[in-house]
Amino acid sequence: MSVEVGSTLFYVLIGLGVLALLFFVLWLLALSSKKKSIARKEEEFRKAQKIRSDEYHDESEKSRLQYKKELAEQKETLQKTIDEKSSHIESLKMFSKDKGEYLTDLTLIQLKEQFIREERIRPEDMHVLANIYIPGKRVKSTDKLDHVVLTRTGIYLIDSNYWTGHIYHGVSEMQFAGEPMLEGVFNILELDPKLEQTIVLDKNKEGNAEFRTYNHSIEALKLKAERLEKVFELPYPVTPIAYYNAEGVGSEHITNYSRDNGVKVIVGEEELQTFFEKFVFHGRFQYKVEELENIMDQIEHLNP
Repeated sequence: MSVEVGSTLFYVLIGLGVLALLFFVLWLLALSSKKKSIARKEEEFRKAQKIRSDEYHDESEKSRLQYKKELAEQKETLQKTIDEKSSHIESLKMFSKDKGEYLTDLTLIQLKEQFIREERIRPEDMHVLANIYIPGKRVKSTDKLDHVVLTRTGIYLIDSNYWTGHIYHGVSEMQFAGEPMLEGVFNILELDPKLEQTIVLDKNKEGNAEFRTYNHSIEALKLKAERLEKVFELPYPVTPIAYYNAEGVGSEHITNYSRDNGVKVIVGEEELQTFFEKFVFHGRFQYKVEELENIMDQIEHLNP
């Protein structure tokens, strides 16, 4: 009986040991699974964290590039505005009427009124246009014409200059041999010696003599006259006039070296009046009244 009890107890203990070993193995498996789960979640967390970090950096880079682009666009827009304003300012400078142009305009209008009162012309026989522009493709290529006078005997382009002092007109390298001083003046003022130039000897504020230039070229005036003919398809050549006006002056205030007879040089109001009296209204008619009005309409259409 005792042997049977002992044998039974032995098997019970073995069963309990096997059961304990089974539970231990199951615990180890559960612990391993839990560790793997934790490791997997940690890995998932690291991946999610990396994705969020990459997304953050991507968004930051996109924002930086977008800001840089917007800043560049703003700078470009600002520079464009500055350039447009600068161009506008230059246009206003170029298209403004100075004192000399105003006085010349006044003189021409008074001449016309005088001739009408004397019944030498009718109002429709003469038109005085001031500050005329012939547009070019760019602002700086637009030609500014001080005065255009339309008459039945011809059309006159007047380049008006208001000045003081003594004028040396039509100076070029041809005068350097006889007037060495003029060559030095050309070098100082950086003038092209091959083109006829206009320089003035005057007294500055300190009472000292000085030379200055009008940057005027006879060739430039002739080209303006030719362009006026071409743009408005005029049948007769335009007469270019270099007019120097100031109060109480005349031909004694100018030394004219110009060899170009195609450009008239007139100094002072008296000479201008004499020119119109002797040459303008005593010439052969070239235009009808209707043709003058048509030319004036075309010019005013380009100068609203």
